[in-house]
Amino acid sequence: PEKVINGLRDMGAFAVKIPKEYGGLGFGQVNYSRFIHLLGSYCGSTAALISAHQSIGVPQPLILFGTEEQKKKYLPRFRQGAISGFALTESEAGSDPRTIKTTATPIEDGKYYLLNGEKLWCTNGNIADVLVVMAATPPKIIHGKERKQITAFIVETKSEGFEVAYRCKFMGLNAIQNGVIKFNNVKVPRENIILGE
Repeated sequence: PEKVINGLRDMGAFAVKIPKEYGGLGFGQVNYSRFIHLLGSYCGSTAALISAHQSIGVPQPLILFGTEEQKKKYLPRFRQGAISGFALTESEAGSDPRTIKTTATPIEDGKYYLLNGEKLWCTNGNIADVLVVMAATPPKIIHGKERKQITAFIVETKSEGFEVAYRCKFMGLNAIQNGVIKFNNVKVPRENIILGE
């Protein structure tokens, strides 16, 4: 229920592992695990929501690989209750991510990318404010062979061309809200790439 989500926001549950310098609670991995254990002992579905948000959603990738500018821009938002999610799987690309068809095409001399495609079972996608989206960027020639590139992008769900097409329901996981997400020429700035192409 929304009142539960708001209560979690108020206590900082969406910023448990985020360092204090970015407004988070600054828990280490052990105490974060204790927090999830306690939450899961009451409601496993809610624990999955919080865990996915902080582990495969935006916070953990930024903590590990983000630029200082990305950290300053996004991490404080999670202490305020923003929710993140993760978009990798597609209808034809689940256990083999190299077959993803969602593309990110550079435009304006590479200053922006246009995202196009569809993601399936996008974790927290239906309720997220910001997502980690995996997309195929133009291939590169490495040692004389063409290699497909997959790049992680930070994507705002309020972006023009972003659409939640469908909510996938799983027995016992009502809080997590996985969905089918569509990207239709979603414009993403180059600085939203996590780590690099």
